Amino acid sequence: MTDVIAGQTVSLLSQFYDFSGGTLTDLDATPSITVTSVATGATALAVTTSGVTHPGTGSYGYGWTPASTLTPGLYLALWAGTKSGSAVTATETITVVAPAAAAATNTSPDGVWYATREDVMRAMDSKLTARNAAQIDRQLEAASRDVELLCHRRFYPVAATRFFDWPPRAGMTPWVLRLDDQELISVSTLASGGAIITSDEYNLEPVNAGPPYTRIEIKLSSDASLGGGDTYQRDVQVTGLWGYRNTETLVGAVAEVLDDSETAVDVTGPAAALLGVGSVLRVDSERMLVTGRSMADTGQNLGGSGLTAQQNNVAVTVTDGTAFAVDEVLLIESERMLIVDIAGNTLTVRRAWDGSVLAAHTAGVDIYASRTLTVTRGALGTVAAAHANNSSLYRWEPPALVRDLVIGQAISGLTSETSGYTKAVRGGEGSSERNRDNSALTGLRQAVYDALGRKGRVRSV
Repeated sequence: MTDVIAGQTVSLLSQFYDFSGGTLTDLDATPSITVTSVATGATALAVTTSGVTHPGTGSYGYGWTPASTLTPGLYLALWAGTKSGSAVTATETITVVAPAAAAATNTSPDGVWYATREDVMRAMDSKLTARNAAQIDRQLEAASRDVELLCHRRFYPVAATRFFDWPPRAGMTPWVLRLDDQELISVSTLASGGAIITSDEYNLEPVNAGPPYTRIEIKLSSDASLGGGDTYQRDVQVTGLWGYRNTETLVGAVAEVLDDSETAVDVTGPAAALLGVGSVLRVDSERMLVTGRSMADTGQNLGGSGLTAQQNNVAVTVTDGTAFAVDEVLLIESERMLIVDIAGNTLTVRRAWDGSVLAAHTAGVDIYASRTLTVTRGALGTVAAAHANNSSLYRWEPPALVRDLVIGQAISGLTSETSGYTKAVRGGEGSSERNRDNSALTGLRQAVYDALGRKGRVRSV
């Protein structure tokens, strides 16, 4: 049996003898080689003679490079040729291993937040500036990592292959694989000792509480088993979706054709209203992290008689009101506006939004909206890919308590920055001081830990 990491090259070798125990002998012509999955029969290498070498009498070689995205598992290389006009074959088994453990792929938690910049700004009634944005982003990163430490778990979904020793060094039940702190949402491939264990041969547990699942149990009614590899180290490999839960909301669609490298993504109005910097998105099988946003031309113009420089002049006439969404931010010339209601083709807005200056605008000027997202492509273990126009856009939803705590801790961190992280602030009268009241935030931390924290030891040793 030969092992190879997907994406790397392995040398395959076949040898043919004139009879069992005899001497090596050449075939009539160069033999062909094909590689197929033992579990599914899918072709990993189509029948070919191209690239087959002849290093010595009766010996034939081939350098095979399985695609880095090839499903891990057991594969069969079949050599086929003729000797003196009769068909002859040779076989070799190959174990394809995932290219890396999760820690070595694009699964870093950096930039994965459980609330958005816009969540914090709305809570603080803060206007957008580059300085404010940088401060908020820093606090969101710190708060998100702190909540993970508090709960002893990561909540976001990660597509990855992870490895486990079998038998484990600290005791075992023969048919139970305990995942310890590697919580599981779903499985696409389970293999042990190079052999695929199919989905009808195992259970994900606890069935009544998961996901997240904390163990995989081989069905006692099946013939499958764990182990059987050359060594117990990394004998079991599980490819799947890891994390707490994969709760998603359909928020809109992509508003352009995307190639696999573009990092500025145009989205529809409904999506723009529901997304923010820090959102985790999914388009088809690819996940993306929103790291910024900017204005895009909506293709519509200010109608009616325009707008005067008055706060109560709040009706924006457009050609197609269905292309906009409540809570979307518009830009007309240099003034930002927040859509608070839509009736037909009339948008009711809040003027001079986000610290912009109230101004008059003539009919016919372009209307822009915050619909271009700057994203990190191929995030959380996925691969950047091309996507069609109008592809559905999903937003991952963190647990509500976690989101609230991250917002609270981010705001606490921002206000603490302004006071130099002191424990007291000036009172409203004279020079007396009073302690800052953090009891509500402390109570929220306790509630999050009570509801979502992992409290048991992983394993006794």
